[in-house]
Amino acid sequence: MKLNQTPKKYTLISAIIIAVFGAISALAIWQLTDRDELINDPETLPKTTERVTQKEPTPETITLPNATPIPKIAGNYTSDDHLWRLVNKTHPLSDTSYRPSDLVVAHDLAQADKSTDEKSVRSIIIDQLTDLFSAARAQGIELKIGSGFRSAESQQIYYSNYVRTYGQTAADTFSAKPGHSEHQTGLAVDLTTADQYCRLERCFGDTMAGKWLAINASAYGFILRYPDGKEAITGYTYEPWHFRYVGPEFAKALVESGLTLDEASEHLTSS
Repeated sequence: MKLNQTPKKYTLISAIIIAVFGAISALAIWQLTDRDELINDPETLPKTTERVTQKEPTPETITLPNATPIPKIAGNYTSDDHLWRLVNKTHPLSDTSYRPSDLVVAHDLAQADKSTDEKSVRSIIIDQLTDLFSAARAQGIELKIGSGFRSAESQQIYYSNYVRTYGQTAADTFSAKPGHSEHQTGLAVDLTTADQYCRLERCFGDTMAGKWLAINASAYGFILRYPDGKEAITGYTYEPWHFRYVGPEFAKALVESGLTLDEASEHLTSS
């Protein structure tokens, strides 16, 4: 009898073990299922800050007729120290005694006989001006600054002398009153050559230097400010020696459009 009872005993134990493991497994499955439902239930999820993907802002551009759009630059374009500040007979400087705070003396680029002021330009254009002169020199053209920055007092002397010599009507066609001159911004230069041939004369535009500047100055950010045929717009006679810095991109756009800075100003809006 004892021999026959042993298999039954082990069978019972095995059944109990299987039942226990089955219960444990069922409990584990139930807990996992319940946990998944809890996790996936939006009502039970913790409130988290939603990640917002910020798009890069699209750069604002300025488009001149027939020209490639260019990026706007920061600042108020009517501020006296802005790179694109329009200064002419109807848009005088806000501060008639304005003097740029970043003037530097371009000794090596200017005529030796000029005053320290007229040898000076704003520091933000000195590198481009140096590159322009170097490129010209590579073509056998030795450029010089004939006049850079002029204070209001200096401009008054120039203007008064021209009025006495030529009369006010004539003087107003080629000389600006104090506060109305681009030279006071420190961004304009009258250029000449080392031999000063045709200096401050219309014939400068027919010289090798004048022709080279008309074609290449814009690549360095300088525009011929008073072009031939635009006298009614600029208010001044053709000056193939007077160049104004506006930056390479804007200079290129002005060349492409054929507009003067005066005409392009209506397309500019302050940022």
